[in-house]
Amino acid sequence: MINKFRKLKDLLNSFQQMQGDYTVMLVPHDGKGISRKDMDTVQIKKYATIAGGVALGTVGVIMLLSCMLYSSSKEARELAEFRKTKAQQEQKVQELAKSTEAVQKQLAALAKIEANVREQMKKSGMEVPTKEQLTEAEGGKGGPSKAKISDITILQQQNLNLQKSMQVSTKNWDALLASIKSENYRMEVTPSKWPVDGGYVSSEFGGRANPFDGSGDYHPGIDIAEDYGAPIYASASGYVQRAGWYGGYGNYVNISHDYGYSTAYGHMSSIKVNAGDYVEKGQVIGYVGSTGYSTGPHLHFEVLLYGEQVNPRKLMK
Repeated sequence: MINKFRKLKDLLNSFQQMQGDYTVMLVPHDGKGISRKDMDTVQIKKYATIAGGVALGTVGVIMLLSCMLYSSSKEARELAEFRKTKAQQEQKVQELAKSTEAVQKQLAALAKIEANVREQMKKSGMEVPTKEQLTEAEGGKGGPSKAKISDITILQQQNLNLQKSMQVSTKNWDALLASIKSENYRMEVTPSKWPVDGGYVSSEFGGRANPFDGSGDYHPGIDIAEDYGAPIYASASGYVQRAGWYGGYGNYVNISHDYGYSTAYGHMSSIKVNAGDYVEKGQVIGYVGSTGYSTGPHLHFEVLLYGEQVNPRKLMK
């Protein structure tokens, strides 16, 4: 466009430098109606100036329109780029929202684990620690900053830190829960429940006089005198190894627990379990009687550790 403008300017200059008189002839293609116009230099310069002005004005308008078109195209590109950037930011915000939702779900899962832990600890008679005692994560920090930080950057960092904290907390809670469950299980399978509701110990564990002939005797358990027909409870959870008549023990039940423990119950009037049954701690397994070698209604109760009888009193609570 600039080159054309320069050529037009040169053409006008050439007209300005013309001298003398000239004849302008207009000849149609068919050769008829030829017109002729005699013009001197002044007229030619006048017409050339007018034509040049019109041409220059046309060129100026064209250049102005071109500039306006370029500016409009630039604004359109900038607007498209802005919309693209805005769409990307909105997408990031949506992704952060989804991430926050996922973290909230993890928090809900952690809350359930926490409730389970506290329930297990209460069941074990343990002191329930406060949340501050169990939380190792560093508290939040913040405040004004000289550096310019975008909201998206802040949200991203917050979510990242929260997720890391949740992962650590979840592992710690899982380990704590597993430890407590293991302790509860150990307590469940360790003989500690007194096998009858009342009564009194009529014969202790260890050396004693034989109740039938008065000779020296070794008593492998304790005798608990109680009313005939009183319920007998499993001292710990486990599997029934034997249930039935067993020589001098009369009606007899033997239960195998874990950690090497087993318990035995003798002289029952009747038995409520069978060999192979799994019984819970505190479950009724039979009733007090005087079967076998017995001088009256009582329960003969034994605790064995890896097959060796131990004093039940050391374990009873």
